[in-house]
Amino acid sequence: MSGLPPAARFAWLLVVLLFSVVVALAAFILKTRTGTRAADAAFVAGSAFAGSVILSLGLIAAAIGV
Repeated sequence: MSGLPPAARFAWLLVVLLFSVVVALAAFILKTRTGTRAADAAFVAGSAFAGSVILSLGLIAAAIGV
């Protein structure tokens, strides 16, 4: 991503963060549907958010070629 202009880097980062928020919300909703407390579901959602950010940034970096 080093060859991209700063505006494009910011746009990709925003896309990754919004996608990760959607993944975290889906994980939270699915976990609470199983009867788990909201605090435990928040830990699962946080893990899903962090994992999807790391995976998405890695995929974008590999696709663009750092």
